[in-house]
Amino acid sequence: MRYEVIVIGAGMVGTSVAWHLQKNNAEVLLIDKKLPGS
Repeated sequence: MRYEVIVIGAGMVGTSVAWHLQKNNAEVLLIDKKLPGS
């Protein structure tokens, strides 16, 4: 799979950015060493 955007860091900001990008039809990969939102 190919992604248009890779967001590194799934804290509050990274999760929000990834969510908004996805809502605008971007293919997003969200990466973090912990669980999202932690």
